[in-house]
Amino acid sequence: MTKLVADHLGSCGLQNQLTSPTLAIEVAASWGDVLEIVGPCQAPHCLQSGGQTVVYQGTSATVCPDKIESLAFEQIMDYVFIAVYWLFFVYLGVINWLFCRWERFGVVTEIIGKISGVATVVAATYGAVADWRENGRILQALGNLHSMVGLVPGMRDLAYTKWRLLFLAIGLAAPVFVFWTGKSNNADMRRSAFSQTLAWSTALLAVSTAWNGVAASQYGDDHRLQLAGMRLGYVIVSATLTLATAQYWRGGTMAALDKLAKLPVLAFFTTLFSTDEAESQMTDTDPSHML
Repeated sequence: MTKLVADHLGSCGLQNQLTSPTLAIEVAASWGDVLEIVGPCQAPHCLQSGGQTVVYQGTSATVCPDKIESLAFEQIMDYVFIAVYWLFFVYLGVINWLFCRWERFGVVTEIIGKISGVATVVAATYGAVADWRENGRILQALGNLHSMVGLVPGMRDLAYTKWRLLFLAIGLAAPVFVFWTGKSNNADMRRSAFSQTLAWSTALLAVSTAWNGVAASQYGDDHRLQLAGMRLGYVIVSATLTLATAQYWRGGTMAALDKLAKLPVLAFFTTLFSTDEAESQMTDTDPSHML
């Protein structure tokens, strides 16, 4: 959704070298920033909807109704996305609580997992609440462009609070990728090098992203925040792949391929073109029948 809006609206006129209109409206600090974001610069669709003149600080400015509508629609859709990512972080918290354990340091890693699980859920919950309130402030700002009296609604502070907490949450969820080797901890199954490497890579990416994101949020660096936000998306994809393969690849790659081969859908395709004639030919070429 964010990429589609960015391609639709363009990045011309955005403050602080930002390229995403979505992030730009989140961190807008003044009515002037909002006007730059919704202005007609680099927006061919404004030729269809026409420009609208507003007055700000005694001077007239032109805004693009198409941009305003697109950004407002994205904020409405974001309410659904908030629920989705909150459930994802809750899931990370739960598996930290249940499965974060390393045989060599059993008790210690279990304690780390339970603390990380609770902290992940708490941070993600407060981040989602801040995100929900931020959407309301953005919709309020977009709806008040005709008047623009007083200060711009405080979505910037809420946005940075949201990002700080979400970066913290993904960092707190990292222990499960360091110590967890799959849901089924059977002693007779060896660790898969592929699954372990993927898990450790996810943990490293999560911790480094959390560090950069929290630092960007702390110093109010919009451009650095945009880069960290992109990395957060990569962490979520990497975490999803890790969780999807950790159980399946437990025991090695060859064992995983054997499991894949036994799936009903694959068995259907492997027998789709087999015939009784082919089976009889295999029987005829049996060396025991040639003697």
